[in-house]
Amino acid sequence: MDLKAPPRAELYHWGGGRISVGGEFAKLWREGELAGDHVLTDSGETARMIFGLGPAYAVRSPEDRMARVLETLTPDVLAIRWGEQVHGRFVRTPTLWEGPGHRRVGCVGDCDALITSEAGLGLLVWTADCVPILMNGGSVVAAVHSGWRGAAADIAGAVVHQFGSDYGIRPSQIRAALGPAISGPRFPVGSEVVEALRPLGVEESRWLNGHHVDLRGFLEARLEACGLAPESVTTVGRCTASSADLASYRRDGDASGRQWSLIYRPAVC
Repeated sequence: MDLKAPPRAELYHWGGGRISVGGEFAKLWREGELAGDHVLTDSGETARMIFGLGPAYAVRSPEDRMARVLETLTPDVLAIRWGEQVHGRFVRTPTLWEGPGHRRVGCVGDCDALITSEAGLGLLVWTADCVPILMNGGSVVAAVHSGWRGAAADIAGAVVHQFGSDYGIRPSQIRAALGPAISGPRFPVGSEVVEALRPLGVEESRWLNGHHVDLRGFLEARLEACGLAPESVTTVGRCTASSADLASYRRDGDASGRQWSLIYRPAVC
């Protein structure tokens, strides 16, 4: 891909009345094209993270879109898996060779996060205002989908815990990127949402301003509380609801498209 540095404004988001920018590795992100989609991409030492940007409206099926992405990324990626997202905290551990006919792209069932240590296996989430989180620690990668219900259920904390319980990866070894999502000014909520989020004890100045909630600010702060270093947690991408070229369910309802967010360790080094 012919990549160029993104505009600085691409990295900004609103958090509790302040403008903030992500951690140090935000500087590594580049803008480009992949399989016909506009993307932000970061190539770390062990894993690659990619946030798709748009389309605003539904175009092709998920399987068709990912088949094109897989064709572009082969031989680094051998298969791509995603979940049927249910706004909960269930984490799946998919494998390269699973599903009917060992399909190379496909859904693995109900879940809102996926985690693996298999090289060549791409993990993906779909979003249209909810927050996509891509995480890497050592040889382990994870993709997380979090709306306010998932945030209240502590899906982010559940994934951090699984890094440790299943793979022995400490929170201080994990880096996390939060991609395009709805911003605080465009996300007014009822009191039930605020009350659902409060039990986790996240500092309210990071995510709450009156009746507006900044989900990315909440999740950033929650990941830091779980032990991730602040400089290892970053937010990239614009507000979905404010950007006409990005998918936003709150803005466009059932007509909205979906952004995809993908992470993998290359099968070929």
